Amino acid sequence: MADLIPNRNYRQYYYDNYVSLTGDQKAPELKDYQQWAKAVAALLRNWLPPDRNAPILDMGCGNGKFLFMLEQMGYTDLTGVDLSLEQIERARQWCPGARLIQGDVRPLLQDNAQRFQLITGFDVIEHFHKDELLPLLSLIKGALTTGGRVIFQTPNAISPWAGTVSYGDFTHEWFFTPGGLANLLNLQGFTRFEARACEPRIHGLKSLVRAGLWQLVKLSYALANLIETGGGYDGIYTRVFVGTAVKP
Repeated sequence: MADLIPNRNYRQYYYDNYVSLTGDQKAPELKDYQQWAKAVAALLRNWLPPDRNAPILDMGCGNGKFLFMLEQMGYTDLTGVDLSLEQIERARQWCPGARLIQGDVRPLLQDNAQRFQLITGFDVIEHFHKDELLPLLSLIKGALTTGGRVIFQTPNAISPWAGTVSYGDFTHEWFFTPGGLANLLNLQGFTRFEARACEPRIHGLKSLVRAGLWQLVKLSYALANLIETGGGYDGIYTRVFVGTAVKP
């Protein structure tokens, strides 16, 4: 079987066919981008640069939803990088003002010392091996301006449903709790870590009901944790979470 894909890195082989392999072959529509943008803008409140000309890099930009959101908000200096050509081609349809690059983000980080005020990675860092993560974070820190911010979204290892996301992609290598991600970023000299749950956002009656029921579910998990350990936790139980830290 190995002879069918000789001399190929398995991650690149997977990314070359990412759209087709994940079953996401239907092209997203405008409403998909708009709904996602509204939810994420609320989730990242107070984390985005106030300056709309701030240089921003989105690592693993995928089909460009985050860059689309930023363009709609008036940001002008946007760069997106993704290994998947299929994803980059989709992003180009929706993010005409962004600089889009197909390839590995690490050379770009190395060549742009202290350039970006914000670097993001939605569902990215879990794709790296342990021995790749510290060098990657060092490159990110070097590419940020003083006071610049990094934002990650990643599977939440503490979630009761962690496996559905973590093991749903063959190229996932490592998974984090909010505390684990905080430790890793602190180790690299980042400060002011903060994590948020990717909870249901209220935008109508149905989502209002979901949000209310989720609070009950979350309370039950907190109670179960208290019963087992006698201690508390940070209250983030969603399948994925977002975390941020700042370069001092």
